[in-house]
Amino acid sequence: MSVVQALLSRLIDYAGLFPPASLDMEAAVRNYQRYLTGPHAWMLGNFIVPAARLPEFGEMFQAVCCDEQENPWTVSVVCAGESLPVDLQAIHDFPQGAAFVTSLEFKAANVRTARAVLTALPRGPVRYVEVAPDRVQRLLPLLVSSSARAKLRTGGVTEAAIPSPRAIAQFLTACAQERVPFKATAGLHHPIRSAHPLTYDFGSAEATMHGFLNVFLAATLAFYGSTEDALAATLTEQDPEAFRLEDNDGVIAWHDQRVTSDQIKRARREFAISFGACSFTEPIDDLKAMEWL
Repeated sequence: MSVVQALLSRLIDYAGLFPPASLDMEAAVRNYQRYLTGPHAWMLGNFIVPAARLPEFGEMFQAVCCDEQENPWTVSVVCAGESLPVDLQAIHDFPQGAAFVTSLEFKAANVRTARAVLTALPRGPVRYVEVAPDRVQRLLPLLVSSSARAKLRTGGVTEAAIPSPRAIAQFLTACAQERVPFKATAGLHHPIRSAHPLTYDFGSAEATMHGFLNVFLAATLAFYGSTEDALAATLTEQDPEAFRLEDNDGVIAWHDQRVTSDQIKRARREFAISFGACSFTEPIDDLKAMEWL
């Protein structure tokens, strides 16, 4: 496996139903079906759906594409705390077969709420708890004892929703020290930190967004015990040429850092799991422009 494959394999969970894309169910399902049969299917992770829309997803899934003769779809379900009983019933009623729920995600404002939701959720799927970066330290003991994972929001449709590189570095350091895996969500459509419109609306405001290569290479450094300063430097790098493929593409090098395919593969498997994005094509187009694909 090349170092690029190690870094990008199943990296992108498809969140086409969510802003800023906000596609209807049919469009999102058809997109995911097309991506699954495309040349970059190896980069595609879960289909993300709100729990309240699981019945709609199940109907569209059967109508549009799939049966048990095809490769099963993996689904990540986002639960809403205010309607947890309804969400739990929707998860229970979802007919798993050609599509099955592999992970559950929810946002918690504090440890008490996180504990209550984790207690109520089924234990079969992997469970992710979204928490603000500056609060993750308080949540980590619960995540460890519950065998749950952290979720990091890296952007949104407003500039205020984008955490600072230092905040992300602190989040990654804290999770790595406790060996708590994480996923990221929002604002990672592009591989390298750079300025882009916040939405797809004409005249949208722009902001500097985090790059998914920055975030996941910083996460790899965190996994192997690097300093917070090295993580912050990786997260703030905006020059695509600073990240280089070397040794016949067996190594990624930047600044004074080098990571091998085997190192990235382990970090991805055990720590830096994936990120949710409402676009699958934008990351691929940018990676092609960088000549990484």
